[in-house]
Amino acid sequence: MVRGVLGVITGAIAWMAGFYALVIVLSALWPDFALHGRVWQTQRAFTFTSPMACFLLLFWALAEVGAGWVAMKTAKHRAAVWVLAGLLGIYLAALHLVLYWPRFAWWYNLAVVIPAVPAVLLGGRLAENRSLSRPTVR
Repeated sequence: MVRGVLGVITGAIAWMAGFYALVIVLSALWPDFALHGRVWQTQRAFTFTSPMACFLLLFWALAEVGAGWVAMKTAKHRAAVWVLAGLLGIYLAALHLVLYWPRFAWWYNLAVVIPAVPAVLLGGRLAENRSLSRPTVR
């Protein structure tokens, strides 16, 4: 039980840290992206171009896969991955389908929410398959 809760918590932390790490790297490599990021942080205006928004979508998906992987490796149980997927799905749906719907393009909102749960589950499956595929040394 404790390991499962820890898996959900570490997965959520990995999700947010992973996303922000990718954004920081891209901001360092693409100054215009950093400029639009500062506009978002200060004015809450989504001024990213379509290619920039696509990078953000890719980063969300990668962070979700990583979160599922971390949750599975920590908890060693699928239930933790399912809980994390549900929590992130509910959180992102509330944020992008209710609160931020007018601030972002409709396609961006949907593209953040729809792959969230499957991406977390994929990350958990990747961690599970990798640990199962290693031969046991006795």
